[in-house]
Amino acid sequence: MDKLEADVAKALDAVVGDRYRPPRRAGPTLARWLAAAIAALGAVAVIVWILHRHLTDAQTAPAPKRPVPVTIIPSPG
Repeated sequence: MDKLEADVAKALDAVVGDRYRPPRRAGPTLARWLAAAIAALGAVAVIVWILHRHLTDAQTAPAPKRPVPVTIIPSPG
């Protein structure tokens, strides 16, 4: 803090009675939120694309070449 800012802070402290805190800038916070939202949407898009691809491949898979024989054995009893 340079001398001018210190003088302004002292003057405001004398008038307001509380320590002067400059207002926060919304730019960096908004940029972080926007970047996080874009990253989240990208992650969702990748997950949906992977699931769609795997489900489509499973639905269009060819049938097995020969059926599997199943032998049912009666219970002894």
